[in-house]
Amino acid sequence: MKLQSLTPVLTVVAITPGLTISTEPSQAQSNPAPDQRGFYCDTSTGVPMTMYQNAGGSVERWIEWSSGAFSRSGYSPLTRCQKVSERLETQRRAGRLKYITSSMQKSLPVVCTATDGGECDVMLFTLRRREDVVPVMSKLLALREGVKGVPPLRL
Repeated sequence: MKLQSLTPVLTVVAITPGLTISTEPSQAQSNPAPDQRGFYCDTSTGVPMTMYQNAGGSVERWIEWSSGAFSRSGYSPLTRCQKVSERLETQRRAGRLKYITSSMQKSLPVVCTATDGGECDVMLFTLRRREDVVPVMSKLLALREGVKGVPPLRL
């Protein structure tokens, strides 16, 4: 299923831990060629940034990877940017970004994809131990809707 738009119809299923966002996904890859689109990790500003390039060529900043919170576990901001951008793009290409939800894994909040609004299926990224998932999911929703002026997530 090819997805063409960043302005899909959205359905919020819950606004608590376990928040699920139902949406047709937007698109983005690591410095895409001019005719490509999708998620990619960009380091041109010195701070790793998950970017999204839509079918029209417009590029949006989605996640700024500025926290070193997971560096001791081997996940520097650059590593997280690369891995999460790849996961987002893989899930986008597979048509599996329709539902995005949150869960707890190893006592940490995570954002993941789900099948038909169900349980967490593929983990996209982990948040810090006591980080509130609700504002993260709300900002993710705004980015997905293509709301103008929304700054990227800072993780």
